[in-house]
Amino acid sequence: MKKFGWGIVTGIAGTVAGLVGAGHIFHKVAIKPLEEEEAKFEATEIRGARKAGNSHTPR
Repeated sequence: MKKFGWGIVTGIAGTVAGLVGAGHIFHKVAIKPLEEEEAKFEATEIRGARKAGNSHTPR
């Protein structure tokens, strides 16, 4: 019965480790690039608005 208990504990630990690893990889592959793309887009929008404002002002 002692080996059965250790098997259960090992199985649960392995499952939890697999889920955490899968979540980390998903965040790194799918979520982080989208966040970086949105940040880059916002920076470009701000820069473009500043240039447009500066180029259309009377001198």
